[in-house]
Amino acid sequence: MNVFGRLSLRVQLALALVAVALLGIGIATLFSNFGLPGLVNQAARSRLERQAGHLSSVAAAFYSGSGRWTPAAGSAVVHEGRIAGIDAELLNAQGRRIAGNAKLERGARPNQVRVPVRVRGKQVGVLVVTALGDQILTPEEQHLRHSLDRLHLISAGVSALAALLVALLVAETLTRPLRRIRLAAERMEEGELGTRVDISGTTELAAVGHALNRLAATLEHEEETRRESVADLAHELRTPVSGLLSRIEAAQDGVLEDVRANLEAMHAETLRLSILLDDLTRLAEAQRPGMLIEKLPLDLATIGKRQAEAFAPRFAEKSIDFETVLSPAPVLGDAARLSQIVSNLLENALRYTPKSGQVFLRVREEGESAVLEVADTGSGIAAEDLRHVFTRFWRGEKSRSRETGGAGIGLAIVAELVHAHDGRIDVESKLDQGSTFRVSLPLAAGLHE
Repeated sequence: MNVFGRLSLRVQLALALVAVALLGIGIATLFSNFGLPGLVNQAARSRLERQAGHLSSVAAAFYSGSGRWTPAAGSAVVHEGRIAGIDAELLNAQGRRIAGNAKLERGARPNQVRVPVRVRGKQVGVLVVTALGDQILTPEEQHLRHSLDRLHLISAGVSALAALLVALLVAETLTRPLRRIRLAAERMEEGELGTRVDISGTTELAAVGHALNRLAATLEHEEETRRESVADLAHELRTPVSGLLSRIEAAQDGVLEDVRANLEAMHAETLRLSILLDDLTRLAEAQRPGMLIEKLPLDLATIGKRQAEAFAPRFAEKSIDFETVLSPAPVLGDAARLSQIVSNLLENALRYTPKSGQVFLRVREEGESAVLEVADTGSGIAAEDLRHVFTRFWRGEKSRSRETGGAGIGLAIVAELVHAHDGRIDVESKLDQGSTFRVSLPLAAGLHE
């Protein structure tokens, strides 16, 4: 990594802004230094041309007075020029020198001006003029030029200093939110998941802050869910294990009279443990769907019909009215996993629907989706609990769950399997009125009747 790359972002921004500012100042100064002298010289030459024109009028007046060039007239013209700050040489119409500096006529120079002397439209001579001292700029103009050069240098220095200060201020303003985001991320890395970023700065930085806050909230929720899951799992395991332990100890102490009943109770507790472990195994498998699912063309209605036939006796035993409306809905899916989705939803409806209630199983096409619905008239779910229903080990009312059974894993398995089939699952529910779980899967193209 180069030296620049090892600098902090604030220093890099400041240096970049200063470099841009200095580049702009340098370009402006360069153009000024190239352009300004030319403009000053052009202005000085225009002044010299105006002076030459005025002196030509004076020379024409002297010529008109006598009708010819006289030494006195020539000397007067030259003297008048020196008073105006210019050196002059007066020539007659044939080019012979009448008066003035003979060196002026030896060759044209950039600071030299030649103007004709005309009387009543007739050229009677030529006036050659230049600035005194062979400098086109007057001392005042030279002082002005030097002053402008100094001002350029001063303004460049002041601009560079201002650019540095502004660059530091801008860099500090831009990087302050980034430092807050970095510090918040470091605190989250250390386990402080309740940390939040104070949203400020530009739109992009605010968006990064919002994203980090959402990530922190998700991590915090996941951590809370993990702790609750461990606690719930420990509770689920503790109940049957405690039952088994107490009965084993009672058997060891010889205080049990009905050994057969004790063995049956222990078998029931062991069976409950086995079911819980099976549920955990299925959840673990469902969370690795890419390794387990083999998608083949099939009809979702056929899957629903098979599960309906399997559950019909159980609903009848509980005096629950079970109705099905199954229309063909071709999908690409794993028959065993789709059966597991339907089974878990029907199991959930059976568990929470009281006697004389109703459960509906529907399969149909809806737009580009195959829709599976399981609706019941059971106990329903409170509005504030709807977002938790697919969270593993979550149950709304622990006491009621003890009565109905289940470890809160079935719906989590359903959600994982639905997502593995590129689908979505939604739930609508009202407390004491029932729930409707809706699974939407992509229709299989080209498999319609």
